[in-house]
Amino acid sequence: MKPDSLRRYDLNLLVTLHVLLDECSVSRAAERLCLSQSAISRSLGRLRDIFDDELFVRRPHGLQPTSRALELQAELSDALGMVSRVVATPDFDPQTCTKEFTISVMEHLAMQIMPGLLDRLCREAPHVRIRVHPWSETSLNDMATGKLDLSINIIPLSRSDLHKQIIAPVEGVVLMSRNHPYASLDQLTRSQFLSYPHVGLTIAEYAEKPFASHVAMLLANREVMLSTSDPHLAFEIVSRTDAMMVGTMSFASSLMARYKLTAVALPEEMRQLRSNYQMTWHRLMHRDSAHMWFRNLLLDECHMLLEQEVKQQVA
Repeated sequence: MKPDSLRRYDLNLLVTLHVLLDECSVSRAAERLCLSQSAISRSLGRLRDIFDDELFVRRPHGLQPTSRALELQAELSDALGMVSRVVATPDFDPQTCTKEFTISVMEHLAMQIMPGLLDRLCREAPHVRIRVHPWSETSLNDMATGKLDLSINIIPLSRSDLHKQIIAPVEGVVLMSRNHPYASLDQLTRSQFLSYPHVGLTIAEYAEKPFASHVAMLLANREVMLSTSDPHLAFEIVSRTDAMMVGTMSFASSLMARYKLTAVALPEEMRQLRSNYQMTWHRLMHRDSAHMWFRNLLLDECHMLLEQEVKQQVA
C-alpha cells in the first residue's frame, strides 16, 4: 500500500482495534477510550469493512478475536508505537545540545545581556554556541529565511508569520554628561532639546520611524554632530562633550555609570517616543524544543538584568 492511500483511513480506528484486542469487551474499551459503547460498535463495523473480516465474535463473557485479528495484534502494537514516537515531542537536554543559535540584537543591549547569558550557557548547556549579529532592517526577513533564530528589537510588528514576547517597556530619555548645563533638570523644553548638538545612534534613527510625524520632525531638527552604530563611541562622545543623545534607561544603567551619564526627560511633545523591547522569532521555530528552551533562557537573563537595574536605582 502506498503512503498516499492511508489518507482514506482514520488512525483512531486502529487505536480502537488495539484497545478492543486488549479488553475483548465493547463496554471496557468504551470506558478506556472515554467513548460511548455505540461509538465503539460503529468503529468496529468500519474496521470489519476495512479488513474484510469479522475480527471479533460475540461470546457470553465478551468478544473473541478471530485468527485475522490475532495476526493483526502484534503488527498493530508495533505500528502504533512507531506513530507515537513520530508525533511525540522529543526530549531536550541542554547538557547535550550542540546547536548554534544566531540572533540579532541591538549592540548596546548585547553588551549588557551576553556576558551573563554566556556564563549560564557554560554551566547549563556547555556545547551550545551563539552567533550575534547587529540589528538591521533585514533582520525580520532573515528570521523568515532561517538565517536568524530570533531577534531583540523595538520595532512595532504587524507580520502574522512572526511571534513576539514583550521584554520591557522602552521610554525615551535624553542622555548627557553629568557635567552638562542641563544635567540637574528633570525635563527639557523643546528649545533646550534643540540648543545643543546631538549624537545619533543609527539603530535609534531607524527605530524612530514608526513614531508620530511631529515627534519625527522634532528629532529631524536636531543638529546631529555624529552618527554612529557604535554605542561605546556614542557614549564616549556624550560623556566628554556637551552633546546629547536620545536613549533609554532600560538595560543602560551600567553603561551610564561607566560613562558618567545622566538622564533627563524628553520635552513634553516628545513623550510619545516610547515602545517595547521585544523578542521576535518566526512561527516555524515556535514549537522547536531547543528554540523554546533558548528563548526562555534569554528572557530570564533579560528579566534578571532589569531587576538588578531597579535595585541599583532604588539604592
